[in-house]
Amino acid sequence: MSAPTSGQDLPDHLLRLAAEHYDALGRSSHGVPASAESLTVSPDGRRVGFTGTVADEDGGTAQAACVLDLETRALHVAPESTSETTLPVWSPDGTRLAWVVQDPARPSVLVGPWDTGRPFIGEVHPLPAGVVESLAWSPDGSRLLVGLAEPGASLSDAFGSGRIPSQRTEDDAWRPILSPQHDGDGPRRALVLDPATGAIVKPVDDRTVWQACWAGDGALLCVVSADPDESAWYTADLVRVDLETLRSTPLPRPAEQVARPEANPSGSRLSVVAGLMSDRGLDSGDLYVLDQADGDWQVVDAQGVDVSDQHWIDETTLAYAGLRGLTTVIATYDVAGGRTVTLWESQETCGEPVPIFAAGGGTVAITLHGYGRPPALAVIEDGDARVRLDLRGPGAEEVIARAGAMRPVEWEAPDSTLVQGLLAVPDGDGPFPLVVEVHGGPVWAWRNSWMTGDALTPLLVSAGYAVLHANIRGSTGRGQEFVRAGLKDMCGERDVPDLLSGVRHLVDIGLADPDRVAVSGLSYGGLMAAWLVTATDVFAASVSRSPVTDWVSQHYASNLPGFDRMCLDGDPLDPSSDYRTRSPLHRAALAGAPVLLIAGGKDLATPAEQALMYHRALREHGVESELVIYPEEGHGVHDPRALVDHGARILDFLARRLRPGIPGDTGEAQGARQR
Repeated sequence: MSAPTSGQDLPDHLLRLAAEHYDALGRSSHGVPASAESLTVSPDGRRVGFTGTVADEDGGTAQAACVLDLETRALHVAPESTSETTLPVWSPDGTRLAWVVQDPARPSVLVGPWDTGRPFIGEVHPLPAGVVESLAWSPDGSRLLVGLAEPGASLSDAFGSGRIPSQRTEDDAWRPILSPQHDGDGPRRALVLDPATGAIVKPVDDRTVWQACWAGDGALLCVVSADPDESAWYTADLVRVDLETLRSTPLPRPAEQVARPEANPSGSRLSVVAGLMSDRGLDSGDLYVLDQADGDWQVVDAQGVDVSDQHWIDETTLAYAGLRGLTTVIATYDVAGGRTVTLWESQETCGEPVPIFAAGGGTVAITLHGYGRPPALAVIEDGDARVRLDLRGPGAEEVIARAGAMRPVEWEAPDSTLVQGLLAVPDGDGPFPLVVEVHGGPVWAWRNSWMTGDALTPLLVSAGYAVLHANIRGSTGRGQEFVRAGLKDMCGERDVPDLLSGVRHLVDIGLADPDRVAVSGLSYGGLMAAWLVTATDVFAASVSRSPVTDWVSQHYASNLPGFDRMCLDGDPLDPSSDYRTRSPLHRAALAGAPVLLIAGGKDLATPAEQALMYHRALREHGVESELVIYPEEGHGVHDPRALVDHGARILDFLARRLRPGIPGDTGEAQGARQR
């Protein structure tokens, strides 16, 4: 990958380092999947379907529906086409496969018999315009439940923000977007498709359906809201929909928020993940079960696991996955007997962006990965994760060789609370220049995942930095009280001391140089990076990516006003409320270190104006600030060309303050930075 022309103002050695890093990470072999998402196991447990990222002959990549035979290791990939193929799912009897052709103008579901000689041949069932986000067979195999995001529907910030492309033509480009109620968002629909006739029913036509599942053959369990805007997800309700009468029956919510609805095959028992959640797609919380015969939600004793995925194995057995501290756990729970059995627990993990899995026919399948372990499709057997398909790209070993080592760390906060984290360190002995990386959410957590799920970490390590990933209060894996303590106290009396005590711990044990410490973060992490330089002199530099800097304008300009309403006290227009006192913008004069602000021009969740306002406030008060806006990016940076520029800019900014001795740097360049 060549360095982008937009980075010509950056040192050549940093552009080369970033380009080599992202090129190695993105390199893949033609026809071989480099990822495995949306896993599905056949009813006999012998085959695993998944959506894989596959390289074409021209070096581009696309998503393709794939099936792996676990016994023969034969891999079947849907033929190349002009559209992506995704979400393969097995019929309950295992004889048919359904999958999606993702053409936003006219997506379709294909259904065909599974024949290893001619896989991925099926009848085409066109759908309305949009993007298919989920697909599931009814328990009797007669119908398919389709989750469709229509044009204009917003994307979660966890997946880059922005919108599903609309069908506007060039002639329509001038027309205004009207927002009488909900900012012009397109809805999400649950569609029921009969593959025998091609008939499509919209059982919940007047509300947005965020997630849905079958609750027996004749009903659905849905997470719904009256409005389609992204903010409405925070207060979404649960309903049971009878498909014969199309009547929706409200169900009580067991906690503040609900996600990942599931039901046993007969629909007699329902289950959800419920708790405090900050981002759609980063689902986690307590696991609840409702027996429809008595009507009361019961919390499952998940033995300390914050649950992020769950599936019914049979009428009484529920399997779940999640985090207990830094450990990823997959277990089963017998609803009738109240017995829990752990199937797998590991310091490595599975799935992205939270632990997820698939089960069927006695087989549990995962996408296994760790900091130094590239993703692999594996099955759980006798407590171990056994690899069946290695998904590592040809550049993986190059990245691993430069990425140093990852180790767990823990320390005590000032109030004696134990805080956990993961530390990536270069080769050699400390003290190292340290970058404290704050995760987004804040209801999420760092795991021992492939390159920490953030390709910036191994790039920083390759440049000589140690990188601390702290699961401070607000993080998952420690229960709802730990989550609440951070979510309701952002930039407050808990999350800030949790981070600062982690830095002190690494300084005390000789791993961090106290004069060369920086803070970096995305989203909530960007907020913290902007705040911390106004609250302490610990940090020599701050890299604030996709931040919130002013909660008042964030509330009125973001597509997530429901988030700040959940977290902050007071009215946005009250100058004494949290909206003012927890905003870095109003503390810009106190900032004591240079700040690099990075934002995406198409970000709906934390609009680029958040970074721009803080940048101008810092400069007006004599604080060094640099602002970078990528006009085609949303929440975070994803385009390969932008990633190279993004990585090189961060390296350059940090090198001018922390002097890490980057490989390939010349003495002349180092001297220029120090001057």
